[in-house]
Amino acid sequence: MVVITMNSCPPKLRGDLTKWLFEIHTGVYVGQINAKIREKLWSRICQNIKDGQAVMVYSFANEQHLEFRTHNTSWKICDFDGIKLMMHPKEPEQTDEVLQKGFSNAAKYLIASKRKKNFVNANQEWVFLDIETDGLDLEKSRIIELAVLVADEAKIKSSWSALIKQDIKLQPKITELTHITNEMLENGTELCSALEQLSDIVRGRVVVCFNKNFDISFLEREFRKNGFENPFGKVIDAFTFARKRVRDIDDYKLGSLAKYFDISGEQHRALPDCELLYKVFLKLNEI
Repeated sequence: MVVITMNSCPPKLRGDLTKWLFEIHTGVYVGQINAKIREKLWSRICQNIKDGQAVMVYSFANEQHLEFRTHNTSWKICDFDGIKLMMHPKEPEQTDEVLQKGFSNAAKYLIASKRKKNFVNANQEWVFLDIETDGLDLEKSRIIELAVLVADEAKIKSSWSALIKQDIKLQPKITELTHITNEMLENGTELCSALEQLSDIVRGRVVVCFNKNFDISFLEREFRKNGFENPFGKVIDAFTFARKRVRDIDDYKLGSLAKYFDISGEQHRALPDCELLYKVFLKLNEI
């Protein structure tokens, strides 16, 4: 749900908004639109409202379950320990008392309990994981590349990738798809060594992948075969996540979701796929 209110709005802009939202009162617009359309509408409002004022409120995956923005207003948005409040302009007759920051113990408990239910929290850190294989058969196909990217909401903190040494030649169609050649794999990392490094990175962290039934199944098989303990704890499947949050899309491939959110990036190598997954995942959490 999106609600937009405007004052001193040019008639042309009001008419433009009615293409996407219902005007239920003068300058008040409501409706259901996706994040992409919402961002473009807000940008259009800010560019064309001139001296007018605008406020937008919309559903969001945070503790308050909503987010809001203002343009040209004297009321300011303030962040108090992850909770956004609106600061009203001070009237002349008001005293100089300042609201003390912080929450009661009961409020802190409520905030903490809500955060546990959400994927995105302040300072949350994830490991974005992707693999490349020489086929789709879980029993016969082999992993030829591993990659992970450690990141939080604000930035990418570190990354790691490894080509896996192989004794069997790749089929030409796999090289065409992944751009990984037999020569590249000849100088690759032994699988046991790569699994050990991967285990050190993912252990104790929340892992995000795309279609975990494929990636995690392959990796769990290799960990078992090579005598390693399974290092995976909580795994978020961005594919399933996207199906719950995005409705108006033809398919749920990673490339299709990236295009939906106007995200550019390369695909079919493990590390670039991790970077693309990271960007898509952040966008999904904004819906």
